[in-house]
Amino acid sequence: MAFNWSEFYTEQGGRGVRPTFTAGLEAWADTTGTSAPGDAVDLGCGDGVETRQLAEQGWHVLAIDSDPDVEKRVRAEVGDALASRVDVRRASFETLGDLPESDFIYAGFALPFCDPGHFPYLWADIRDALRPGAVFAGELFGPDDEWFGRAGMNFHDRAGVEAMLAGLDVVQLVEDNHRGMSFEGPKHWHVFHVVARA
Repeated sequence: MAFNWSEFYTEQGGRGVRPTFTAGLEAWADTTGTSAPGDAVDLGCGDGVETRQLAEQGWHVLAIDSDPDVEKRVRAEVGDALASRVDVRRASFETLGDLPESDFIYAGFALPFCDPGHFPYLWADIRDALRPGAVFAGELFGPDDEWFGRAGMNFHDRAGVEAMLAGLDVVQLVEDNHRGMSFEGPKHWHVFHVVARA
């Protein structure tokens, strides 16, 4: 089943930044001893809420999403005053190519929507883009998730997630396995909330 991302982002309007994003920025501050901004990538930036938060704090942000309306949506969220700090790129994970070296890479509920055959390459690109001391924050889905087996999505058990994080300093690895709501209605979620430092 294909997701209507434009509809999803419209329905999400007005949400706050996600907790894993906040935890990632806290890990960055712990790394540097300050909250001094650097270069960030917002993968699957969607409505641009986290992109705007980064830009407001002085980060230079590359915001990436496959949604056809991503540029219009993110520019509207960010506003003219912060526009010079944000570059927007429309691309799918499967066609993304190399990522720039970064201090913070955020992928909030985005990575599971990469085709499983391409996901190892995407993850390798993310790791390669992390500068020493840089932080990754984002979510991965587990095999108990109700969407397990959907075409074009990837899923990982805890051992697989831990293997993916080998060599990184794992700041947070929270496994969430519960019934809740999604934009499609009630759903069983199996999510790993990850914050890790290079």
